[in-house]
Amino acid sequence: MPTTVKPKDAFYAALGVTDVALEKAKDLAGSVRTYADKNRTPRTFVTASAGDLRGYVTHQAEELQKRIAKRQRNATRTYGRLAKRGQTLLSRIRRQAATQRATEQARSAQRQVKRAAKTVRNAAGSAAEATVAAAQKVG
Repeated sequence: MPTTVKPKDAFYAALGVTDVALEKAKDLAGSVRTYADKNRTPRTFVTASAGDLRGYVTHQAEELQKRIAKRQRNATRTYGRLAKRGQTLLSRIRRQAATQRATEQARSAQRQVKRAAKTVRNAAGSAAEATVAAAQKVG
């Protein structure tokens, strides 16, 4: 099964559903014709057909509900497994020595940048004070 759904895959799926529906309609029409040939009396045919149809539809609905429930369970289980796998991968990457070194280097670089910013800020303040003092001496 493809991991991503493409427009052409959706189109093919729609064609497949249509093909199955037509096949089932042909089967149903053949069954009705066979049943009608056996029961020539129209009243018997209508009464029996309605009961048979009701039973058939009920059975098909129950089967469909079972299939949907099974697919939902499978999808939920698969989703859970994928989520667990992702969590395992993330924790494995975090525990790796290279990741730990990179994290420590990033923290060290952050501390150095903060110290450099503070030094620049102090130097700018000192330069501003020196400029003001020089301007007062000249002025």
